Amino acid sequence: MTQEKPLDFLLLGPAAPYRGGIAVTQHALAKSLTDLGYKVKLFTFTKLYPALLFPGKTQFTAEPENQPLSIDRKVHAYHPFQWKSVAKSINQLHPKAVVFRYWTPFLAPCYNAIAKRLNPSIKKVGWVDNWQAHEPKSWDRFLTQRFEKSMDLFSTLSSAVAKEIKGNSQKKIWGKMHPIEANLPPKVDQKEARKKLNLPEDKTAILFFGLIRPYKGLALLIEALKYHPEKHLFIVGECYEKWRSYQQLIERYQLEKQITVVNRFVSYKEAAIYFSAVDATILPYTSATQSGVVALAYHYETPLVVTKHPGLIQAVAQDKTGCICLPEINDIKEAITAVTETARNKTFRENLKQTKVNYSWENYAKEWANFILHEET
Repeated sequence: MTQEKPLDFLLLGPAAPYRGGIAVTQHALAKSLTDLGYKVKLFTFTKLYPALLFPGKTQFTAEPENQPLSIDRKVHAYHPFQWKSVAKSINQLHPKAVVFRYWTPFLAPCYNAIAKRLNPSIKKVGWVDNWQAHEPKSWDRFLTQRFEKSMDLFSTLSSAVAKEIKGNSQKKIWGKMHPIEANLPPKVDQKEARKKLNLPEDKTAILFFGLIRPYKGLALLIEALKYHPEKHLFIVGECYEKWRSYQQLIERYQLEKQITVVNRFVSYKEAAIYFSAVDATILPYTSATQSGVVALAYHYETPLVVTKHPGLIQAVAQDKTGCICLPEINDIKEAITAVTETARNKTFRENLKQTKVNYSWENYAKEWANFILHEET
C-alpha cells in the first residue's frame, strides 16, 4: 500500500459556495498548485459576514464549482469559541504551510486566534489583497499590526501591496501581478456580442465593471461621459452603496440614453459578452492596490484606462495596453478619447494579445510555491 502524500498547502479563505474574485483566485491557486504536483486543501467559511455588515444581496454563487478541489466549510469568522477547533483540525492535517487570505481587518481576530494555535512546524503565510483598507476605520491599523505579528511570510497579487507591507514589516514578502484565470469563457466575436447587447456595430462603447464602491470613482466616469455624447457606457456590477446618487448624476446630465446599468452580480459567461463588445474598459479608481478587472480586460484583449495608482499602472505601462490618467474628470475624459482612437485602440489590442501570456496562473504558482517552501524569490 502506498503512503498518502502529505499535505503541502492549506488555503484558508473564501471558496465555493462563496462568490467573487477572492474565491475565484483561491480556486485558481489551488488548481495550479495541484497541477504542479502539490497536495492542496481549502478551508472556507461556514459564516463570513453577518447579514447586517454585508452590503450586497448575497455572499453565495448559484453556479456549481467545476474544478475537483478539496473544499471544507470549517471556519466561522465571528464565533471565537469555534476557532480553537479549526486550529486543531489543521494541526491534525500537518500541512507544510497554511495560507491566510487577508483583505479586511475584520478577519484579523479570527486568523490570529487560529495562527497562534498552530504547530510551530507549520508556516503561516499571509496572502494579502489589501494592506490598507480603501474605506478605513480607526481600529484597522491595530488589527492589521496584530495580523502581521502572527504570520511568518507574506505574498500578494500586486507589487504595490508588497511595497505597503514592506513599510510595516521586516518579514519576507513576495508580490507579482494578478494572474489571468485560465478557465474563463472565451472571447466572443465583437459583432455577435454587440448584437446580444443591442449595441450598433459603429457605436463606440466603454465599460465600467465590478462592485460599485465609493473608491471606484464611478461618479468621475459619469461626469466625464457628458463630454462624449457619441459614446455608450455600460455599468456592470452590483452597487454596494446607495445607487441614488449615481442615478441623480445620470439624470442631471441627461445621460439616460448613453448609459446601460446592470446593477447586479454577473457570471463570467455574461461578463465575457460585455468585455468582448466594448472598445475599452475604464477603471477610474480614486484609490487602488490591485484589480482583478485588469486581468479580465487582458484576457478579453480589451484596452484599458486606469488611474495613476501603482497597483493599476504597472502592467498597463509596461505592456502599453492602454492609457493612464489622474482620477480627475478632465483627465478621464481625455484618456477615453485617446484609448478609443482607432489606430491606438488597434495597437493596444495587439499588445494585449502578445503580453497576456506572461500572466498565467501556472507561472505564478511555481514562483509562489518556491518562495513559500524555500523562501527564495
